Amino acid sequence: MAYDTIVVEESDRRMTVVLDRPGKKNALTTAMFEEMREAVETATERDVGVVTLRGTGGDFSAGVDMSNVPTWIEQKPLEVRDQLEAVHETLEYFESVSLPLVAALEGYVLGGALELAISCDIRVAKRGARFGLPESKLGLVMNYGGAQKLPGLIGEGMTKYLVMTGETIDARRAHEIGLVETLAEPSEFEGVLSDLEETLAEKPRYVHDMAKRQIHSARPLNIDESMQQAIHHAVAAYQEEETQQRSLDFLTE
Repeated sequence: MAYDTIVVEESDRRMTVVLDRPGKKNALTTAMFEEMREAVETATERDVGVVTLRGTGGDFSAGVDMSNVPTWIEQKPLEVRDQLEAVHETLEYFESVSLPLVAALEGYVLGGALELAISCDIRVAKRGARFGLPESKLGLVMNYGGAQKLPGLIGEGMTKYLVMTGETIDARRAHEIGLVETLAEPSEFEGVLSDLEETLAEKPRYVHDMAKRQIHSARPLNIDESMQQAIHHAVAAYQEEETQQRSLDFLTE
């Protein structure tokens, strides 16, 4: 299958989905989320044991493509809501799919890209990667599940630090706080990633499916409701004149 925003590679029961917008540092679009989902759905129909998400050009992703954000003011709130809900459905699908998903993280891992990464099951980071949630600097509100899921990974205080300051942390710090499971030196990154993929792919998919169901069952029961609330907060924040101006300033820098 041909894709416009991703490249899919498959061999030895492994599928790699590569975010492929290097000129935009792999900035995420609605179309990219749609294509990622199509690729993972295809993997479930084949003898694939693990799917890895990564980016091209040395970056995972610098976050959501901001070029469409100014058009929100011209759209009805329900139209914006529908766009965000479509992304939520993709992220929820990634979390529930029977295949294990690995996020291979290098370079920029920012904003919505970090929220995409925490929707994967296991994260492997290359030393030198940078992690952050810069939405607050633009007056925007997170809406891809980070605020709901990060406290369970890194604690409430560290989540507030990342969300409220908008500052980035390096891969070493991300590993220390539990944001990523494995930290690898640049020379070892590909080997560490390959070993993990092999370990996951050799196991029955139904075992991974049951493991994910059991582990996710221990999450707070209101996560889905809270993510719906996040959509309304995101739409409301963009109605503020300061947010609109900060977004425009960012795009014209």
